[in-house]
Amino acid sequence: MHSSEHHPCLCNALRAPARGAFTLVEVVVVMILVGIMGAAAVVSMNSIPSSRHSLAARQVQSDLVFARERAMATGIRHWVAFSVSTNSYSLLAEDPLNPGRAGAMTITDPAKQGPFVQRLNINEFTGATFASAVFDAGTEVGFDWLGEPLSAVSVPLAASGTVTISGNHRVIVQSGTGMVTHEGP
Repeated sequence: MHSSEHHPCLCNALRAPARGAFTLVEVVVVMILVGIMGAAAVVSMNSIPSSRHSLAARQVQSDLVFARERAMATGIRHWVAFSVSTNSYSLLAEDPLNPGRAGAMTITDPAKQGPFVQRLNINEFTGATFASAVFDAGTEVGFDWLGEPLSAVSVPLAASGTVTISGNHRVIVQSGTGMVTHEGP
């Protein structure tokens, strides 16, 4: 007599599940994996605002560096004018035939082929806003042909200027050198 004849339950337990059915072990493994992926998604979703604040600060830093480098390359003063109330800023260049900040016009953004105006709190910057932009007594900074930062009245910055973005990110323009750095979490 075969052992299967004495233990019919044993044969059924070892038999593969019917086509289309899942074993209890498979169901438990899938549930554990879904739980792990859900937990990872929650952690990732919680870091999105911080990532957007950091992205916005790095964009401001990049655009300030672009304005400085363009001023040095062309010999024409370039300006970055911030509007905290509208969460935006523009890059401008002075007219060589009519020098001075008053005659500066918005430049063309080489990437977008439109006016160089950047806005926060929309699209990839949703949730990131300007807390302040302070360059001596104004909200704009210029760069001369040497890359030196200028205040709104076209004199060298007396102190380093700072743009503060929600989430404790700061973009700093060093007086004297015009070097642009980012500090943040």
